[in-house]
Amino acid sequence: MKTFIKRALSVIMIGAMSAALLVGCGGKGGNGSGSSVAKGDAAITMDQGSISMGEARLYAYVMRSTYESYYGADIWNMEVEEGKTFGDSLKEMVTPQLVQMILLSSQAEDYGVTLDEEDNKAVEEYVTNFKTNVGEDVMTKEGITEDDIRSVIQKSTLSGKVYSAMCDKENVELTDEEKADATCIKVQHVLISTTDTTKTDDEGNKVDMSEEEITAYKEGQKALAEEVLEKAKNGEDFKALSDEYTAENAGFEFSFDKNGYDPVTQSSMVEPFYKAAWELGEGEISGLVESDYGYHIIKCVSLNDEEATQAAITKAQQTKKTASVDEKLTKLMDEAKYTESDEWQAYKITSEETSEETASGETGETASGTEAASESAGETESAKETESASETKAE
Repeated sequence: MKTFIKRALSVIMIGAMSAALLVGCGGKGGNGSGSSVAKGDAAITMDQGSISMGEARLYAYVMRSTYESYYGADIWNMEVEEGKTFGDSLKEMVTPQLVQMILLSSQAEDYGVTLDEEDNKAVEEYVTNFKTNVGEDVMTKEGITEDDIRSVIQKSTLSGKVYSAMCDKENVELTDEEKADATCIKVQHVLISTTDTTKTDDEGNKVDMSEEEITAYKEGQKALAEEVLEKAKNGEDFKALSDEYTAENAGFEFSFDKNGYDPVTQSSMVEPFYKAAWELGEGEISGLVESDYGYHIIKCVSLNDEEATQAAITKAQQTKKTASVDEKLTKLMDEAKYTESDEWQAYKITSEETSEETASGETGETASGTEAASESAGETESAKETESASETKAE
């Protein structure tokens, strides 16, 4: 199974390593008879380089620990299809990740990539933290040495830097349509909120309004919004109206593309807001635009906010570069030729209970995780949606 893992391996592996260390991934004993593994034996061999059994076992150990931190240790023997366990399925994904690590790190010299002082310091910190949190007894059982830790982190760091260099050197041109999609408008707005459905009782406490009171409150807010809209249409200062009537922290000015995304603040607008805004001509004022947050009155300031548009174009170019590099690496992975040792082929991802029962008889029966856990952690980290009132209404 030769699949390309889109995220740079440095990000995946170091992110997973960090997460595993933070949760104390060495809390359990080892599985399999890892201590009998010859440290110099290669798990995967290619013309471009190799991965030792110790390195491969380390990679799998961290993946296993990360995955188990989300879903527990009982997942590996679950049957996902006839004759194939969850562990079997995930094991099929580990080898391509290691192959890609070899392929990318082997191109470091071609791209002028090296590990700098900061990289080497980070590597040594990971080595120290892993030894401290996992413990040498577990490392011995897993067949992992200090050199294995250092080597894997060095290779994964180089892989990430090579991937970034490939993206930097990739030449792409946006089409006219893609540039048009990146164009961002700038608008200003007034929000008459309808979200505060509480009241103060006779004792000074905040309590919820009744259904009848909520209906009356919202009708009153709509009537107020209509008054403010009339003032805006009659030429009253829009900023002054916003200062007087807009809900606290709701914001005044926003820029975003046709999908409501602001590439500068990395926030998104709610659909009624951005769709109504894109129907305006420059200088025009909308009617009342209702959303879950109240009644918006929108004024289009510019049909092309140059700063936001340039940020959107830069993001679009980077996305296109990444897609192009991914396509090339997918082809490279499909064509990759490598040899797996008998020991690595026999390596199992299984539950700890099962592996402890068979530890004395089968070398390499261990548990591990896969790309899925490290991808989900990276994607969660990369999410940057905000929750403030201004971004919520313009989300």
